[in-house]
Parts: sequence; C-alpha cells; structure tokens
Amino acid sequence: MTRVPLAAAGALVAVAFIWGSMVPLTALLLERLDPLFIGAVRYVLAVPALALLALLGTGRLPFRRRLPWGRIALLGAVGMALFVCCFTFGIRYSDPISAAAILCGIPVVGAIMARLVEGERLPPRVPFAILLAVLGGLFVAFGKPALDGTGGFRGGEFLVLGSMICWSWYSLKTRAWLAPHGMSAAEISFLTTLCGAAVLWLIYLGARLADLSPAPAGWPGAFDWSILGWLGIACTASAIALWNFAVSRINLPVATIYMNLEPVFAVLIGLALGAAASGWQLLGGLVVLAGVLWVQLGDRLLRAGSGRPAPRPEAG
Repeated sequence: MTRVPLAAAGALVAVAFIWGSMVPLTALLLERLDPLFIGAVRYVLAVPALALLALLGTGRLPFRRRLPWGRIALLGAVGMALFVCCFTFGIRYSDPISAAAILCGIPVVGAIMARLVEGERLPPRVPFAILLAVLGGLFVAFGKPALDGTGGFRGGEFLVLGSMICWSWYSLKTRAWLAPHGMSAAEISFLTTLCGAAVLWLIYLGARLADLSPAPAGWPGAFDWSILGWLGIACTASAIALWNFAVSRINLPVATIYMNLEPVFAVLIGLALGAAASGWQLLGGLVVLAGVLWVQLGDRLLRAGSGRPAPRPEAG
C-alpha cells in the first residue's frame, strides 16, 4: 500500500482537529439559535475566507467561462447545503454522543461510496485500519464517564448518516468532475461553498416566509458570534480547503480513516476545558491512532518485523 504523503496526512490531522470541535460547538449554539440560521451564517462567513485563499493561490477568482457550472452548483447544493442541514438537524434531534458514535462510521461509508460511485477498490491493509478506526471511535463516543441518560435514539442519527453520505459523494465528485478542469483545491472549495451558501440562504428565507423556521429571539451575542465565526472560518473554510487538498492526493477510503481522530480530539479539547475522560475513551484514542499509523507506516512496520530491508529506489 502506498504510504500517505506527509502533506496530505498533516492536512487530514488538522481537519480532524478542527472538526473535532464542531459537534459540541454546534450543540451549544442549538440551545439558542435555529439550525437553518446556523448553517446559512457559517457558510456565508466561509466564502470570503475561501475567496482569499483562491486569490492567494492563483491571483484571481475562478470565474472562468468554461467551467462545469451545473456540476459546481450541484456539488454546492448536495455536498454543502444538504450536508450541513442533515448534520445540524441530526445533532439537534439526537445528542453529541450519539452523533459522534455515528460519525465513527465515516471510513465505512467512504469505502462503500467509493466502491459504488467510482468503482474504487480498497488498497491492501486499509480494511484492518478501517476496523481499528471505527472500533476506537466507538470507544471514545460511548466511553463518556457518568452518562446522564439524556442520550438514546431520537431519529437524528439517520440525518447524521445522511450527512456522511452527502460528504462522501461530494469528496468523490469534486475529484472526478472538477480536478480535470485544472481547478485547485482552494478554487473548488470556494466555488462549491459559494453555491452552498446561496442554497442555504434560499432555504432559510423560504422557511421563514412559510413560518417553518422560528424568528430569532434576539440578535446573537458576542459569544454566539465567536462560535459562528469558528464554525464558518475554521470548520468550514479552512477545513474544507485542507480536505479537498488531501483528497486530491489520496483516495477517499484512506482519507476517511484519519477522520476518526475527530472524537479523540474532541475528548482532548474537553480535557483542556476541565471535562473528565474515562479509560475507555483514552483506549479508544490509542486504537484510532493505531489505525492511522497502520495506514501511514504499515509498509515500514511489516518490513521491520520481517527483517527485510526497504526496497531501493530505481536508478534514473
């Protein structure tokens, strides 16, 4: 199995760290704000940041005439707007622990979608790494100390699963549809997020006009805006750009294994804020890390165990 390039691996670890904070912060906002409003605001905040990344990379915004605009709009609508709607409502109608448990299946969903959509086969040893990632993620999610009984199945888990399917489809199709047009990861991220933000605002305004979405009880305070800013600029803009950069260099099933570091980072962030962690959670973090290392260093570990020297690069 080809070792993951260090740049891609570093990008994926950064994404896992950023997205590790997304579930608890979204749950916190949902106590005061409407889910559709949260999604619309976080994506519109991401657009200027991604525009700046695109400008820094190419010196201009990617509004070229001969781009597949229909496909870009579809990627924004499904991969961005539908994803964030499913994800936000999924957290609202479940709970952070259940949502984290469902997200542990990202490697499995990614592998199945890659096989169904693009016919990709799993590289050797990736199935074992997926097993470790899922098992460790479940330990982290369900190992929370002193559960208070507020969890349990409420139906939102299906929406979280739907968000994972949307994201996996987006990741596959950006590489298949847009990369051949010479678009960079920053350009892809900017254009699809721009379309997603437009769709989210149309959904939110339509829901407000139809009285399907409640009017805000008041203007969000400084604390709420700080969380929205993090969700928009870090969790949406920066993380999407890093994700598209990584997926452009490795296949989706391998990339998704790194995403099971999310609950691990969530626990570490909680520890830094004074929360308690159980032995099961710490064990789960080690199991997930073992799966990531198996992907990154599997060839070297097998050679070291067998005593065989590493193959020399071919001359020329």
